[in-house]
Amino acid sequence: MPVEENIALIHRGLDAFSRGDFDGGVADMEPDIEWYVSFRLPDMPLDKPVYHGVDEVRRLWAAFRSGWAELTVTLEEVVDAREDFVVVRARFVGRGRASGIEVDRTVFYVFEIPAGKLKRLRPFVTEAEALEAAGLSE
Repeated sequence: MPVEENIALIHRGLDAFSRGDFDGGVADMEPDIEWYVSFRLPDMPLDKPVYHGVDEVRRLWAAFRSGWAELTVTLEEVVDAREDFVVVRARFVGRGRASGIEVDRTVFYVFEIPAGKLKRLRPFVTEAEALEAAGLSE
């Protein structure tokens, strides 16, 4: 799949996530998707580091969204893009529903998109970690 189409898929997915539109987001996911969790927060009772399959990811999205009064994830930069994966820098901005704590942080994601559908999403704290995970470290 052309790199531009993969980047468009990521934009659609992050927009759907930010709106809480799981049905819109799942259209671009493989049925056996692997979704890795980036960080734990006090308002989030996530119980494992990796969610497998669309049903588990749906539950993760619902739990994650329920912890936030406001939440957006925006693609800020494409760090590297190849035919089957894209490394991006994204901005995660939210306000906890129960705590009221505001979060504004940068997250690096490796999106694996081998056949026009999102197969694996892995988050990282640093660009170097993301590039290494994608096999692009120097």
